[in-house]
Amino acid sequence: MTTASWSTRLRHDSDATWQEWRDEMITKLGLLVTGTVLAADETNITPASGARPGTNTEGGYAVYHISDTLHATAPIYLRFGFGTGVGTTNPRMQFTMGTSTNGSGVLGGTCLSTIATFVSTAAQTTDTARQSYMCGKAGFFGLGWKFDTSQGGVGGEGFAMVCRTCDSDGVPTVTGAILRLGIASVSQVSKSQAFRFASVAAAYTAVSAVGQAMLGFAPQGPTNTTVGADIQVSVAWTITPRVAPVFGCVGVYVSELAAGGTFNATPVGTTARTFITLYNTAGPFSGISATATAGYQAIAILWE
Repeated sequence: MTTASWSTRLRHDSDATWQEWRDEMITKLGLLVTGTVLAADETNITPASGARPGTNTEGGYAVYHISDTLHATAPIYLRFGFGTGVGTTNPRMQFTMGTSTNGSGVLGGTCLSTIATFVSTAAQTTDTARQSYMCGKAGFFGLGWKFDTSQGGVGGEGFAMVCRTCDSDGVPTVTGAILRLGIASVSQVSKSQAFRFASVAAAYTAVSAVGQAMLGFAPQGPTNTTVGADIQVSVAWTITPRVAPVFGCVGVYVSELAAGGTFNATPVGTTARTFITLYNTAGPFSGISATATAGYQAIAILWE
């Protein structure tokens, strides 16, 4: 299985509810392990066990790697840390990407310099169902987690994406990767960072300002993209430092391609891929001022 869609509550007001959302996330990641997209490396979590952590504290982690044919040459490890944010009822999920692991939850090599928080928002004490989407493919991992669809996705939780560089046909390469994290606001980006694995390896400056962290752009900021019956999408890019296209996500206008809907597009190469539009709190795709109306480019990730 390479995609997963679910809608469940998010609560963080007891030991049991903290275990509930933590174990649910690990179970969903396990679907990608079963589908051989990810491989599980290490964890210190015992399911249905453990006390809810104190504020700004991690209560357990799980490490995986992207299990594709490029792993031996250019490994990508993903670390998820589960805990509590600034308030006792604020869930917190943190993320690190690297090219090595020490077996005890510490990633290294060409690596995100610090563990980055991509979920740590308002108190969660209700049973409101939240929508999540996850996809894994060779060279790609994308997660849109616990969106608050009642607000059009505004005020929901977070987004994490890692995508390898690719050649002109859209086939993943060992050159590098792009990491993008979004956090709980249409106008915020938790972190965007480019990596080069090929010699000489480099982790480029991590940025969080919308203009610097943008994945792509829409020239002249149109309010629609239609040409006849065709709807256009914006291509995503990264640096290695050579500018290169990204195959795992595109930019769209939610007024044209609604959140939660799927569509086909060919951002790189000649083979169409399927994408799903995420809600606003995945963060802005481009440097355009982020609003939920015209002029806002949402992120759509691979969905196949």
